[in-house]
Amino acid sequence: MRCDFRAESMSELPLISVVIPVWNNLDLIAKCLTALAEQTYPRDRFEVLVVDNGSTDATANVARSYPFVAVLSEQVAGSYRARNRGLRSARGEYVAFTDADCIPDPDWLTAAVRAAGLCPQAGVLAGQVDLFRADSSGSLACEKYEYAFEFDQAKNVSHGVCVTANWMSRRQLLLDLGGFDESVKSGGDWNLCGRIRAAGHPIVYVQGMRVGHPVRASLALLMAKRRRTIGGRWQSTQRRWRFLWCSAVVIWRSARRIRGTVSDKRFSAADRLRIIGVVMALSVAGLAELVRLACGGEARRA
Repeated sequence: MRCDFRAESMSELPLISVVIPVWNNLDLIAKCLTALAEQTYPRDRFEVLVVDNGSTDATANVARSYPFVAVLSEQVAGSYRARNRGLRSARGEYVAFTDADCIPDPDWLTAAVRAAGLCPQAGVLAGQVDLFRADSSGSLACEKYEYAFEFDQAKNVSHGVCVTANWMSRRQLLLDLGGFDESVKSGGDWNLCGRIRAAGHPIVYVQGMRVGHPVRASLALLMAKRRRTIGGRWQSTQRRWRFLWCSAVVIWRSARRIRGTVSDKRFSAADRLRIIGVVMALSVAGLAELVRLACGGEARRA
């Protein structure tokens, strides 16, 4: 579902609580908070809650250096546990989630509130995530892979889900539904979206509600994400033959991505070959992670 967010004003401006989980990310959290300091939404109508999830560097101190930021602590590892910590402490009518490595546009909250006024039935307002190259280093193949497959929020919404890089909901709705599933390291956003839809509230795509996210331009970063998401799937799958089921999903999704890449005319033939190479490497990494989990390994947070 899409929402027209072009209304020029609202009669009343709700208080918004911005919740950002963070773990050992002092450089990017500074960029995120600087962007929040430049929001066009009135400064007295939003609060920023940074939830430090056990950082061992100066991340929490960097966040505290911003006078409008409240720093909370959640020592048990898990981004969904950290988000729930922020949710419980939030005072706003709405809670907006983003990630520590995201850079919200100046009109991010303004666009979100306009959309909320026009779509009061929405369970989630799902904003656009724009990928950008943070520097000139990294792999062209990995960059192309990210552009091909990651953070397509419009596609996510067409499937009834939203990623927490750009998400706003009524606080009370999330509290009533129990918040995010804290038992998983990945996939908790899609799980909560399913419960929100089941409660009768649609997921609404708001193109003008934008944040930027740096491209993961290295195979190491992409593999770290793949291992984390595989762990989330492993934790949330209750099937008897869990290893075989999860392995089949990895192979099936990789095959779909390869097939889609072959016919994707946005990329040159050389780029399509590069993307397919990354897909195959990540498939192998995912299967290896499943073997590790099946042998008693713990799901990873990064």
